[in-house]
Parts: sequence; C-alpha cells; structure tokens
Amino acid sequence: MQVLENWVSKATGITCHSDKVQPGYIFVAICGRAVDGNTFAQAAADRGALVIVSDYPDHLPPLPIPVLVVANARLVLSELAAAFYENPSHKLNLVGITGSNGKTTIACLLEHIFIRNGFQTGLIGTVRVNTGKNAIPSTLTTPDAVSLQHYLSQMLRNKVTHAAMEVSAQGVDMHRVTHVRFSTGILSNLCADHLDFHGNFANYLAAKTKFLELLTPQTPLIVNITDPYCQVMASHFTGRLITVAVNSPADICARITHLTAYGSGFTLTISSPLVALNGQQLPAGQYAMTLAIPGRHNIENALLAAAAALLQGLTPAVISQALADFRGVERRMDIFHIDGLTVVDDTALNPGSIEAVFDTTNTLRYQQLVVVNAIRGQRGPAINAANAATLAGLRKKLPFKLIITDSADQVGPPDIVTPEERVAFLSTLNTLGTDYTYTSTLSRAIKAALSHACASDLIVLIGAQGMDTGRQVLTAMMKSAITQDHCQPQSYQPTLALNLDTTH
Repeated sequence: MQVLENWVSKATGITCHSDKVQPGYIFVAICGRAVDGNTFAQAAADRGALVIVSDYPDHLPPLPIPVLVVANARLVLSELAAAFYENPSHKLNLVGITGSNGKTTIACLLEHIFIRNGFQTGLIGTVRVNTGKNAIPSTLTTPDAVSLQHYLSQMLRNKVTHAAMEVSAQGVDMHRVTHVRFSTGILSNLCADHLDFHGNFANYLAAKTKFLELLTPQTPLIVNITDPYCQVMASHFTGRLITVAVNSPADICARITHLTAYGSGFTLTISSPLVALNGQQLPAGQYAMTLAIPGRHNIENALLAAAAALLQGLTPAVISQALADFRGVERRMDIFHIDGLTVVDDTALNPGSIEAVFDTTNTLRYQQLVVVNAIRGQRGPAINAANAATLAGLRKKLPFKLIITDSADQVGPPDIVTPEERVAFLSTLNTLGTDYTYTSTLSRAIKAALSHACASDLIVLIGAQGMDTGRQVLTAMMKSAITQDHCQPQSYQPTLALNLDTTH
C-alpha cells in the first residue's frame, strides 16, 4: 500500500485508457476479455505516463518508464482511484442498490425522495449520472473505478450529501466498487441475467453475493425477503439486516390497498421501532402511501426505496409526498396512448422483468394484445433462450400476437444480434410450440404490430437496447399513416404493407 501511496502522491491522474493519458498519469494496463491493455503501454509512455501498472508484465514491451507489477490490476485501479480522489464515498450518505431488476427505478425513487426532503442529491445509474449540478448520460450501469471515484468527488465539490447508486454484478466482479463505502445496501431481487459474462446463474449469484462483502458490520442491508435467492444471500450476511415484503410479514412491509393501470396505494407498516443511521428512533406504525406508477413490482421498488429513506432519517410524511408525485423512469413501464391504441414501453431484458410487465398489463383494459420483443444482442444465447422460454410460458396462459426482431436497423456494433443468439431465441420458441413472427428490423416489426392492432388494443414493446427507439419508430409510423389518410374513421386500423422475414 505504501508503494501505491507514493505513486499516487506524484500522479496527476489515473486511467486505464491509453488515449486519456496525460503527462504524470498512472496507466493501469487491464487485460480484458477482448482487449489487452498491456499492448497500449508504449502509447501511454509516449503520452507522458509516470508509471505503468500491470498484472501481466510478460505482455509488456520494453518501456522507458517504471513498471509496477501487481497481482490484480483491476483491484489496484480501484485502490489508486479511491486514493487519488481521497475516498469521497466516505464523506457521503451513499445508498448502494443491487439486484437483477428494479435498480434504476429504486435509485431514481431515492433521488426524488432526497430532493423532496431538501437534500443536495446525487445519482449514479443506468440512465444518467447526477453529480449535484450536472446530469451526464450513462454508458454503464456501474462506471469504471476511475470514473466512479471522479463522479463521487464531483458530488462532494457540489455539496451533495445524499446519493443513490446502482451496483451491477459486473461492477462488483471487476472491482469497480471495491473501494466505495456505502451507508446502506439494498438487495431487490435475483433472476437469470448477464449469463454471457458470468457463464451460469451460480456464478452470477456468487458475484451478487460479493456485494455483501463491501458492507461494513455497521452498514444496514435492506432485503426483499420474499425473493428466494435474496433469502439465500441474506442468510450469509452478518451485519444489520432489515427485511421488507409486499403482503407478507417483514420488518417493513406493504399491504396493497389498490392496484390500477396508472398507480397504486399501499399501507406501509413499520413492525417495530426503527433506529435511523443518525440515531433517531422511528416508532412502529402504519402509514398510507400512494404511488403514481403502475405495477406490483413498483410497489416493491418503492418499499425498498422508502426503507432506505427511513434509515436516512426521513419522515414517512416526506416519503409519502415524494412517492405520490414520482413520475417514473423512461422505458420502465412507460404507458402512453396514440390514436386509440395503448402502448407499454419497457426495457424488460430478463425473465423476471418480462413477467413483471405482463403482470402489470393485467390492470390495463384492451381488446387484443400485441407484443414486440427485441432479441438481446451481444449478451449471449443463454439469456435469449431464457427470455424466449418466458414468453412461451406466458403465451400459454394469455393469448397475444408475438413479434420478434433483431432491430438490425437500430442498433450499433455493441448490440448487434449474433446468429447464435437469434437461433437460441427462435429455436426455443419453436421447441415450445409458440407461434410468432420474426423480422430482422425493428421498423418491420412495428409495422407488423400496427397491422394487427385496432383502436382499443394494447401493444407492448419490450427489450433493452434493441427496443430503445421503439416508441419513436411506432409514433412516426402512426403519424405518417394518419397524415396519408385524412379520412380515416375514428376506429382506426392501420393497413401497413408487411415485408416480414418469417412467420411461424
């Protein structure tokens, strides 16, 4: 550690990207899955690097500057970044949120609750980073270690006191958050995801479990105790555990009072006196809550966020007001209407999130259901087969027209669907006897959906990057069709020409 501190005291910056090196920087050469950073060490030296850090020194060329050989370059990158920025997380009330689904909504809910209470607030997540003054679009759920410490440092400079942060399994495994101190941890739920990175669900679960190692014995962990895998993880936690549950007993629980297409109500019950992090004691009691976004899963998200807010010393009254006027997150159960159609747009990308969408559509009124699903590109065959099996299972319980697409006209190289992923998805549907229409482009898929849909029908757009532009494509097509036929009757049914690849 002393050797690292000596280098940090001399450094003008830290990076693992050679093109970001400036004179006096420490360059950490990461041997990644696709690219070996050691091959860029000479370029880093040419740009004025102070020292090269590597855990594969035999991959390095002869260099004119010192080389620091370490056992784990990713871990040292995290340590260097935290030291360079003087451990900003130690001075923040930072809530870390992990789980397969709900992280973004929980983080944004907490941000909204903190703002409503008058706190200077920060956010690091899938959709954006908020450093207290500036909003920055995100590229990763959990940023690399240097960017993360930089954002946290900016928060302190901007006088942020409370922040929420999404923590991905990859972020834990790749040591992006190893030197981040959380004031509270949240564990939402677990289902199959990121199998391309972790290989199998057991490895994914193990990566999530490592999140617990980041919490000190004094750091409370809030757990959705109704999730069976969360129960397993919670059983390994030796610190302060706070359980939450919807319609089940827990330390903090929610009893649903009403559930509609555009919001819900629940009674939040604190089962026994709760001691906040500042020592304030909140007595046991019941509090009426109204949530302005739909879905039972969002009640779980709201309950987890509310529990974290209570631990930060916020009152149930402030939390209630914030939940009532929270308007949701883009592409998370985003419901809109256009020319008589109801459309649900959601970034559902794994079995759990797909099921949550369909569970919520039960509260909507419609004549016919049409589903357009974007295959996940560059995420591996396993998750795509799992998603296809989930849709096939839902299709047996609920009739709907299913359209599958690669979104080849909308995605860039990081999200292009591979032949193996396409085969995994479609062959699973075939094996399970599910009827579907497949088309390579999102525009054709949307055309197919509109050709089936009439006024009073429901179109569901689901998928991650491949469906990010789905709403825009659908809206543009609808407006174009309406413009071309000014005499369209009110019970409008588009008659768009189809040019589909395959129908099964």
